[in-house]
Amino acid sequence: MGEFFVYSFFVSALLFLFPVFLYIDAYADVAGNRAWFCISLFHKIKLFGGYAQVRAEGFIFHLTKKKAVLLPYSELAAARKQFEITKGFQLWRFHQIVETDGANQPRGIVISAFTCLAAGAAFSVLKEKHGFLSLKSRSLLHNEPCLKLTIRAAMVMNGLILAIALAKKLLEGLLEWTKRKKSTVSWKKLRRSLRDS
Repeated sequence: MGEFFVYSFFVSALLFLFPVFLYIDAYADVAGNRAWFCISLFHKIKLFGGYAQVRAEGFIFHLTKKKAVLLPYSELAAARKQFEITKGFQLWRFHQIVETDGANQPRGIVISAFTCLAAGAAFSVLKEKHGFLSLKSRSLLHNEPCLKLTIRAAMVMNGLILAIALAKKLLEGLLEWTKRKKSTVSWKKLRRSLRDS
């Protein structure tokens, strides 16, 4: 029985120290008003995936055939605060491909060159701070009108940070649930006391 605890302690310590890779693949087509995305662990375990659309009400995320989530424009600032756990993530790879029209026009060529120049300047600053980053930017020109963006990114974290973030979210959910439960109980007591009087 003692060996079991030793082995389980060793495996848990490895899981907490072992790097966890989170992959994000996204493709946006501005003309089609859609963006497809997939978030996975180790490129094997899919966490989220689907497509998003921009509407007058806000962003609509279609996660399955029957499930869609609306994120109104007014709630974007509040939604940003929910992703505080990203402080424990370290960007490891960012590759982008920008596809634009105007292969035969000077305007398209200048826009493509400016995109590559801006990405190169930003990437050089990031590479100076974090030498391990893999950063690439490419630009493709088409004859037909289009504006498309492909992004492949990877972030790395360890299991301890993931466990802490999960515990934080669980505690926040538990506190929210207890607050709702208390307010429901006090509302029931108030109704009962009003009925009795």
